[in-house]
Amino acid sequence: MTKPSNNVTVNIAMKLYKVLFRPKLSVIVLMLSLVPLFFPLIADVPSESIARNGKTMVYFYSSETNINNYTSLKTEFDKYLSRFGSYEFQPFNDRKTFEQEAKNRNDALLILSSWHFQLIKAQFGLVPLRVGLRNGNYQQKRILVVSDRKYNNSIADLTPVASASSVPHTRSVLEKVLRKHQALDSLRILPVPKDIDALMSVGFQMSHSALVTDHSLKNLADLDPVLHEKLNAVNEGVESMLLMMAAPATAADEVHKLVTVIENMPEDADGLNILKMLDLDGWKVVDPSDLSKLEA
Repeated sequence: MTKPSNNVTVNIAMKLYKVLFRPKLSVIVLMLSLVPLFFPLIADVPSESIARNGKTMVYFYSSETNINNYTSLKTEFDKYLSRFGSYEFQPFNDRKTFEQEAKNRNDALLILSSWHFQLIKAQFGLVPLRVGLRNGNYQQKRILVVSDRKYNNSIADLTPVASASSVPHTRSVLEKVLRKHQALDSLRILPVPKDIDALMSVGFQMSHSALVTDHSLKNLADLDPVLHEKLNAVNEGVESMLLMMAAPATAADEVHKLVTVIENMPEDADGLNILKMLDLDGWKVVDPSDLSKLEA
């Protein structure tokens, strides 16, 4: 039998905690949320298996956010987009597969993190078109938090670091947050599904620290004020932009029509609910002054 990964173990522990210590969460919700563990959803989709059928595609991959249910995300996006044209939404949970499928495509729109955009924009000839909004903000900071125990500013006091971002992205942010500490390579990353799981893992003492967004840390004050009181922010990174829409400079006209369709999703109740699955509630045009805020 395959040994459960740290990610799955932490996820189950968090859900059991919520059921045992938060009476408002039902056992039924727990059981339903565990279904993806036994019936895998969209995973590392081989590029040859993705049917285009003449449709204009939306390719989605985020190095910063884990999606609970790829099937639901695809189904809801496809249903919504079909109202406006021959469009299809294809999410990926594997960066390499995403890049293989998206490269040299002028008939596809990409939704990706600003960090990822910066890494591939030259190779893919990408132009930033829109940036996501959350509560009116298009930027966020990542904050390194520890429990209220003594912190001596050493790597040993931080490892493992719980993070909902991909390991490469987490290490990239930590290089900035920790000012390229010489012992950074020895820092162990504990992957978790969501920022709230990273924060709770510190409370459970399953990790010594957590790398989360300022938005998530602020929300914790409402969700669990006792835990929030026990956490201390020790370092923070620079501001970075949220998810972006991007396409090649030579993108077809239909791609730009698709940008408008997705940009207008918040004006529709169903569209807004779908967009919130990406932890966004709006979009804005990327201004020239915004380009300096992209993560290097």
